[in-house]
Amino acid sequence: MKYKLTDKDWTLPLKKKYTIVTDEEWKLLEKLTTTKVIKKGEHFLDYGKVARYGAFVISGQFAFSIINEEGDENILRFAFPDDFLANCESYYRTAPSAVKITALEDSVIRKINIKRLQPLYDLHMSLANINLKIYQEINESNFEHQYILSLKSPAKRYKFLMEKRPEIIKRISIKNIAKYLYVSREAISRARLLIFKTG
Repeated sequence: MKYKLTDKDWTLPLKKKYTIVTDEEWKLLEKLTTTKVIKKGEHFLDYGKVARYGAFVISGQFAFSIINEEGDENILRFAFPDDFLANCESYYRTAPSAVKITALEDSVIRKINIKRLQPLYDLHMSLANINLKIYQEINESNFEHQYILSLKSPAKRYKFLMEKRPEIIKRISIKNIAKYLYVSREAISRARLLIFKTG
């Protein structure tokens, strides 16, 4: 699969999201990043590997997964276009990753070696602000996921996604939604039926 992107193409949506970054800084990021195609089912980061790279998602979707105490896989969050892929804990601690990042469909990313990016933060405050914003986005996503899991029934969890995160309902398979909500696929089917009946 061949995939070509111009500088304007891949940065355009990100420029809208991170308005503080200048055109010159985007050109700098262009030089530090490479386009990579990740096929469905391939890993951006696998369990036990030390994270050394981050990436902007250009197209496609990813899941951040962990293995629970029973040996089952749960999903912590999803990543869509314009999101950032990274395991900061593994990188900063140089520790094996407990999280796996997997493409849920054929995807395109702009990959960057985090070690090459860090020195730029002192020279370009806007890039440092992006780093902070990404941390905030990750923390907000984690907090929201914990809130969803605090809801008592699969129907309430699924309804929250319907109302607040419809892109997950539209784009993610029932199997992976079940892993994200920490319930069985059958429980999701019953929840959908209940929501349909009760409105």
